Amino acid sequence: MLTYEQFVKTIDQLEEAQLLLAALELDIFTHIDGERLTAKQIAKKAKMDATAAEALLNCLVTLKALKLKEGRYANTQEMRKHFCKTSPDYKKGTVMLRQENYEEYGNLIRVIKKGRNFTGKHQPDNPKRRALFTHAMHERSLSRAGVVAEKVCRKPVGKLLDLGAGPGTYSACILKRDKEASAVLLDRASALKTAKEIWGGKPVWKRIDTRPGDLFDTDFGTGFDTVLFSNILHIYNPAENLKLLRKMHRALNPGGRLVLLDYFLKDDRTQPLQASMFSLTMLLFTETGKTYTWKETEELLKKAGFSKPQRIPLPDDSGLLTGCKK
Repeated sequence: MLTYEQFVKTIDQLEEAQLLLAALELDIFTHIDGERLTAKQIAKKAKMDATAAEALLNCLVTLKALKLKEGRYANTQEMRKHFCKTSPDYKKGTVMLRQENYEEYGNLIRVIKKGRNFTGKHQPDNPKRRALFTHAMHERSLSRAGVVAEKVCRKPVGKLLDLGAGPGTYSACILKRDKEASAVLLDRASALKTAKEIWGGKPVWKRIDTRPGDLFDTDFGTGFDTVLFSNILHIYNPAENLKLLRKMHRALNPGGRLVLLDYFLKDDRTQPLQASMFSLTMLLFTETGKTYTWKETEELLKKAGFSKPQRIPLPDDSGLLTGCKK
């Protein structure tokens, strides 16, 4: 049961989130970099009001995002590594995604009261944003790609088709584990360009081909042993997903395997926590998307011709759902 104290504490944490987002927006960690600077020096670099800058910097020290000694502020090791633009480990995709998510969640009450309305919001694919989003997916995928690869590689992978592959992180980790496997990444050209930037210099890239295209309009081809459909199901409605699943079925060899990676809900749609919360995200960011239950997804697989569904829950509230082509 959520107590009164927990309720208030959760809301109060919005203030902490706003502070951290403000630090990212103002490039505080980048302006400090490896130096030890006064509040006035940082305010000048970031073009901030000096009094307001000191208040923000002190709060960041309180949150242990910065260090303060003798009136000078410095980055912690973690902040400099991940949120300083001069760092080779700068999480530029994660920064963009967190800022974007925060802005969109400001529309939550309006969307809940009046429903989704994407009129006038359709825009051509933006290669720059697509590249940042692809980097964000890579940064996010790295933490669980090893676990996913271990589960997928319990059977020979063979020729893999990775649909909506983005950075290709899951495929690359699968191919690292299964030395006989090869992969075809299908996604927008700008996403595949980012995938090449990430993996092009690695030995695994020699077993990867890319195919620019669109999930609905591009022919998937045939002759695949495994199809990976990761974090795409939640974007579309059941009819759209069924159309895609039937294309995947045609792309597979007899006996081939489909692997879905996504958040899946239990039948009452309230658990697990991250899967339930993700449905709200899809309400804000997609025209018809949602988090599907395990059972709903199994029914879609059955309609598309797949058999022997197997559920494989993962530690982060997501899961794998596999099906076979007869």
